[in-house]
Amino acid sequence: MNKIMIPLIILVLFFSGCDESDSPTSTDQFTNKLTLGTGMDGFTITGETTNFSLAGGYVTIFWRLESSADMAGSNVNIVIHDLSSSSTVNDFTFTFTNPQSYGHIMLSSFRFSNSGSFKATAILVNGNSTVASKDFFVH
Repeated sequence: MNKIMIPLIILVLFFSGCDESDSPTSTDQFTNKLTLGTGMDGFTITGETTNFSLAGGYVTIFWRLESSADMAGSNVNIVIHDLSSSSTVNDFTFTFTNPQSYGHIMLSSFRFSNSGSFKATAILVNGNSTVASKDFFVH
C-alpha cells in the first residue's frame, strides 16, 4: 500500500463510525423493575425469588431497583403492604439513602419478621414516584 492510501483508509473508517442515533438512549437501556432475592453479588441479586422463609424469626430480603429514569440521587422507600389487609395502617416502610447523585440502579436489603403475602413497592422519595412493585410470600 502506498503512503496516500493509509491516511485515506483511516479517514474513511473515522467518518463511518456510529452516529448518535445508533446508540441506545437511557430509556432503552433501563426498565422499571424491582427484583428480590436471598443475596447480592455486585449489581446482581442472587437467589432471585418471591418466596422467603423465616429463620431465627426473620429473613433478610435483598432487592435491586432499576429505574428507566435517572434516580438523580433520590432516596428510595420500599413500602411493604400486607396483602391480607385492606388497610395501609399495617404497611412497613424502609427508607434507603442513595449513595450517589445519579444512576438507574440501586441495591440494598432489609430484615423482615412477618409471615404472609406482601407487596413491595419501590418509591423514589424525590417526586414521590412509584417505580415498580413485586408480590412476595414469607413463611
